[in-house]
Amino acid sequence: MKIFIAVDLEGVAGYVQWDQADRQRERDFVTGDANAAVAGAFDGGATEVVVSEAHGNMRNIIPEKLDPRATFISGQPKPQDHMVAIDDTFQAAMLVGYHSKSGTLRGVMAHTYRGNIFSLSFNGTEVGEIGTDAAIAGYYRVPVALVTGDDAACEEARSLLGNVQTVSVKDGISRYAAKCISVDESRRLIREGAKKAVSRVVGATPFTFNPPVQTTVTFIDSSYADAVSRLPSLTRVDGRTVKFTGEDYLKAFETLAVVYRLAGSYQ
Repeated sequence: MKIFIAVDLEGVAGYVQWDQADRQRERDFVTGDANAAVAGAFDGGATEVVVSEAHGNMRNIIPEKLDPRATFISGQPKPQDHMVAIDDTFQAAMLVGYHSKSGTLRGVMAHTYRGNIFSLSFNGTEVGEIGTDAAIAGYYRVPVALVTGDDAACEEARSLLGNVQTVSVKDGISRYAAKCISVDESRRLIREGAKKAVSRVVGATPFTFNPPVQTTVTFIDSSYADAVSRLPSLTRVDGRTVKFTGEDYLKAFETLAVVYRLAGSYQ
């Protein structure tokens, strides 16, 4: 059984605020939570595990500390971003260390991609990175079996994905504060959750959007919409909002990736 694991930073155990002074600890946190999910996947019967980086420069995993049974994908740019290399040969995906979408009440470090997006929706369904990545997996008919992060991220995952296994490692108090359980206990729970998730894969339903897929992006500031509004196929809706349509979800996501990166280059 092949399992794909995408690992982000903001939802890892024991971490509540971005801080460059914590860079090495960030990498330890990401690698530790990834290892817990890898171990749990193998405990549950996985025969192959691929880990893909989903945060920042996408060079956060410490290679010599990663479970040697797993292979990993590091660096950027990457087609399909966090979910590069997933395809229909995988039986399930796991989203580890994820965060809730921009503007979520008590969502720890809540944001959507580079922080310039206020709201993102596909075919009228508002999503954050949990939803976008789950839908990339769903494009290949791969269900998301596990989501770990803070309580807001877990609630968002259940709302979108239904009966998905979740592991909450902290309860948000504000965007940069949380009530955390110990790192060791968090990783024990992640490992246990990953094992359970693998056992529930059979019959799980992938998260999908029916084509054609209309994407609506509302930025936090009109200047970002200004920066991208002349791109072919985009329609300017109002001061902060653009929309476009993809013939399928993957085409829509690929356009989105261009849009938010170009918008993010505005200074």
